[in-house]
Amino acid sequence: MTRPALRLLVLALVGWLACFGVLAAAGTWTPFALLGLSLTAVAVGSRAVSWGLLRPSFRTVALGALGGASMVLVTHLAYVAVVRLAPTVGGATRELLTLLNVAGFSPGARALLITVIAGCEELLFRGLLPGSAAHLARAPRWPARGELRRIVAFTVAYALTTAPLGSPLLMLCAVACGGVWASMRVATGSLVVPILAHIIWDLGVLLVWPLSSLR
Repeated sequence: MTRPALRLLVLALVGWLACFGVLAAAGTWTPFALLGLSLTAVAVGSRAVSWGLLRPSFRTVALGALGGASMVLVTHLAYVAVVRLAPTVGGATRELLTLLNVAGFSPGARALLITVIAGCEELLFRGLLPGSAAHLARAPRWPARGELRRIVAFTVAYALTTAPLGSPLLMLCAVACGGVWASMRVATGSLVVPILAHIIWDLGVLLVWPLSSLR
């Protein structure tokens, strides 16, 4: 990783930590969108994130859509199974979703914020992962050992930014989902795949088919 990319990553981590602090205190997502858009403009404009990673193709769009839909389904199935074994998880989930679906935004505005913030998170926290863009014809591959270490490091750092909310459940979700999205980025050599998967998963579990609606 180059020094400019490392500085940008540190700035993104510190910024996200501060934004989660604002969310905990004031209940607004707006700082995430404003900071995220500013940092992504810097990342793309400075070429810290390669344009090649953002080049869509039928394969990357299909993989992203399929990955996101699969994550939504797996999340719901896992949630039902876990709540049957540990009913307290249901209450913790509803409390977390109440905090994340903050008041003051219409469903359409929340959907737009989710889309913007999820895209910025992927570009910053997965786009800065070392590695080149894939050739469009290349099939997904299993990450190498060194890539797996970087995936773990980036994912843990990303999850720790959620600490101000004081939700172990959110941190666990950030580790699990962040690891999947980082693996998608490395395996496919594309940011299109994790961006779409992240947006679809967020919309699926927060707005379209919220976990809090399950009993």
